[in-house]
Amino acid sequence: MTATLRTDFDAFLFASVGDDANGMPLNVVTLLARLGVDPWQEATDLAHLPLETARERLGARLEAASRAPATEAETATVVTRLVALLHRSPVRKVVAPEAPLPTNDAPPAARVVKRSKRVHVAIYWLIGLIFVLLGDWALSIRHTQAPPMDTTIVPDSR
Repeated sequence: MTATLRTDFDAFLFASVGDDANGMPLNVVTLLARLGVDPWQEATDLAHLPLETARERLGARLEAASRAPATEAETATVVTRLVALLHRSPVRKVVAPEAPLPTNDAPPAARVVKRSKRVHVAIYWLIGLIFVLLGDWALSIRHTQAPPMDTTIVPDSR
Protein backbone atom coordinates (compact mmCIF):
# COMPACT_ATOMS: atom_id res chain seq x y z
CA MET A 1 0.00 0.00 0.00
CA THR A 2 1.21 3.51 -0.64
CA ALA A 3 2.44 5.72 2.17
CA THR A 4 -0.25 8.37 1.69
CA LEU A 5 -3.63 7.77 0.14
CA ARG A 6 -4.20 10.63 -2.29
CA THR A 7 -7.65 12.15 -2.27
CA ASP A 8 -7.46 13.47 -5.83
CA PHE A 9 -8.25 9.94 -7.05
CA ASP A 10 -11.41 9.56 -4.94
CA ALA A 11 -13.82 10.30 -7.81
CA PHE A 12 -12.16 7.58 -9.89
CA LEU A 13 -11.51 4.97 -7.18
CA PHE A 14 -14.94 5.13 -5.59
CA ALA A 15 -16.90 5.25 -8.85
CA SER A 16 -19.27 2.39 -9.48
CA VAL A 17 -18.39 -0.21 -12.10
CA GLY A 18 -21.62 -2.15 -11.75
CA ASP A 19 -22.82 -4.91 -9.50
CA ASP A 20 -20.95 -7.93 -8.20
CA ALA A 21 -22.14 -11.47 -8.89
CA ASN A 22 -23.94 -11.28 -5.53
CA GLY A 23 -25.76 -8.11 -6.58
CA MET A 24 -23.62 -5.87 -4.34
CA PRO A 25 -22.40 -2.57 -5.85
CA LEU A 26 -18.79 -2.77 -6.97
CA ASN A 27 -16.43 0.20 -7.21
CA VAL A 28 -12.98 0.59 -8.74
CA VAL A 29 -11.06 0.36 -5.45
CA THR A 30 -12.72 -2.96 -4.62
CA LEU A 31 -12.23 -4.29 -8.13
CA LEU A 32 -8.50 -3.48 -8.14
CA ALA A 33 -8.02 -4.82 -4.62
CA ARG A 34 -9.62 -8.11 -5.63
CA LEU A 35 -7.10 -8.34 -8.46
CA GLY A 36 -4.28 -7.89 -5.96
CA VAL A 37 -3.36 -4.45 -7.29
CA ASP A 38 -2.73 -1.38 -5.12
CA PRO A 39 -5.63 0.88 -6.18
CA TRP A 40 -3.83 4.17 -5.54
CA GLN A 41 -0.70 3.04 -7.39
CA GLU A 42 -2.80 1.82 -10.30
CA ALA A 43 -4.67 5.15 -10.40
CA THR A 44 -1.35 6.99 -10.46
CA ASP A 45 -0.06 4.77 -13.26
CA LEU A 46 -3.25 5.15 -15.30
CA ALA A 47 -3.27 8.91 -14.82
CA HIS A 48 0.20 9.19 -16.32
CA LEU A 49 -0.66 7.07 -19.37
CA PRO A 50 -2.10 8.48 -22.58
CA LEU A 51 -5.91 8.28 -22.70
CA GLU A 52 -6.12 5.38 -25.14
CA THR A 53 -3.52 3.30 -23.30
CA ALA A 54 -5.26 3.99 -19.98
CA ARG A 55 -8.59 2.87 -21.49
CA GLU A 56 -7.07 -0.37 -22.78
CA ARG A 57 -5.39 -1.18 -19.48
CA LEU A 58 -8.48 -0.41 -17.39
CA GLY A 59 -10.66 -2.38 -19.81
CA ALA A 60 -8.37 -5.39 -19.40
CA ARG A 61 -8.63 -5.05 -15.62
CA LEU A 62 -12.44 -4.92 -15.80
CA GLU A 63 -12.60 -7.98 -18.03
CA ALA A 64 -10.19 -9.89 -15.77
CA ALA A 65 -12.31 -9.21 -12.68
CA SER A 66 -15.73 -9.59 -14.28
CA ARG A 67 -17.56 -12.84 -13.58
CA ALA A 68 -20.57 -11.98 -15.69
CA PRO A 69 -19.95 -11.48 -19.39
CA ALA A 70 -20.54 -7.89 -20.44
CA THR A 71 -20.88 -6.58 -23.95
CA GLU A 72 -17.97 -4.73 -25.46
CA ALA A 73 -20.08 -1.57 -25.68
CA GLU A 74 -20.97 -1.71 -21.96
CA THR A 75 -17.33 -2.18 -21.01
CA ALA A 76 -16.23 0.65 -23.29
CA THR A 77 -18.85 2.97 -21.77
CA VAL A 78 -17.75 2.19 -18.20
CA VAL A 79 -14.04 2.50 -19.08
CA THR A 80 -14.56 5.83 -20.87
CA ARG A 81 -16.49 7.22 -17.90
CA LEU A 82 -13.85 6.04 -15.41
CA VAL A 83 -10.87 7.32 -17.40
CA ALA A 84 -12.60 10.68 -17.76
CA LEU A 85 -12.94 10.84 -13.96
CA LEU A 86 -9.31 9.94 -13.56
CA HIS A 87 -7.90 12.40 -16.07
CA ARG A 88 -10.12 15.21 -14.79
CA SER A 89 -8.34 15.16 -11.42
CA PRO A 90 -5.15 17.21 -11.05
CA VAL A 91 -2.67 14.32 -11.08
CA ARG A 92 -0.31 15.42 -13.82
CA LYS A 93 1.86 17.51 -11.53
CA VAL A 94 5.26 15.97 -10.83
CA VAL A 95 5.67 14.96 -7.22
CA ALA A 96 9.17 15.21 -5.80
CA PRO A 97 10.45 11.95 -4.34
CA GLU A 98 10.85 11.70 -0.60
CA ALA A 99 14.24 12.71 0.72
CA PRO A 100 16.23 9.62 1.69
CA LEU A 101 17.20 9.12 5.29
CA PRO A 102 20.85 9.83 6.13
CA THR A 103 23.02 6.77 5.55
CA ASN A 104 26.73 6.21 5.62
CA ASP A 105 26.86 8.05 2.28
CA ALA A 106 25.35 11.11 3.95
CA PRO A 107 27.43 14.20 4.49
CA PRO A 108 29.50 14.20 7.70
CA ALA A 109 27.28 16.85 9.33
CA ALA A 110 24.21 14.60 9.07
CA ARG A 111 26.12 11.69 10.60
CA VAL A 112 27.39 13.89 13.45
CA VAL A 113 23.85 15.04 14.31
CA LYS A 114 22.59 11.47 14.32
CA ARG A 115 25.55 10.27 16.38
CA SER A 116 25.26 13.14 18.88
CA LYS A 117 21.60 12.27 19.51
CA ARG A 118 22.61 8.70 20.29
CA VAL A 119 25.34 9.92 22.63
CA HIS A 120 22.90 12.15 24.50
CA VAL A 121 20.48 9.28 24.95
CA ALA A 122 23.28 7.03 26.22
CA ILE A 123 24.47 9.67 28.69
CA TYR A 124 20.96 10.19 30.08
CA TRP A 125 20.56 6.45 30.40
CA LEU A 126 23.82 6.14 32.33
CA ILE A 127 22.91 9.02 34.66
CA GLY A 128 19.58 7.37 35.39
CA LEU A 129 21.28 4.04 36.05
CA ILE A 130 23.75 5.70 38.45
CA PHE A 131 20.87 7.25 40.42
CA VAL A 132 19.12 3.89 40.66
CA LEU A 133 22.28 2.15 41.86
CA LEU A 134 23.05 4.90 44.41
CA GLY A 135 19.51 4.69 45.75
CA ASP A 136 19.75 0.92 46.06
CA TRP A 137 23.12 1.21 47.84
CA ALA A 138 21.80 3.82 50.27
CA LEU A 139 18.81 1.67 51.15
CA SER A 140 20.91 -1.45 51.61
CA ILE A 141 23.34 0.31 54.01
CA ARG A 142 20.46 1.57 56.11
CA HIS A 143 19.03 -1.93 56.49
CA THR A 144 22.34 -3.72 57.18
CA GLN A 145 23.42 -1.66 60.21
CA ALA A 146 23.72 -3.58 63.44
CA PRO A 147 20.54 -3.62 65.45
CA PRO A 148 20.66 -1.63 68.69
CA MET A 149 21.77 -3.58 71.75
CA ASP A 150 19.14 -4.90 74.07
CA THR A 151 19.57 -3.11 77.38
CA THR A 152 16.95 -4.91 79.39
CA ILE A 153 18.11 -6.28 82.74
CA VAL A 154 17.53 -9.93 83.36
CA PRO A 155 17.13 -10.86 87.06
CA ASP A 156 19.67 -13.27 88.47
CA SER A 157 18.16 -16.67 89.24
CA ARG A 158 19.96 -17.58 92.45
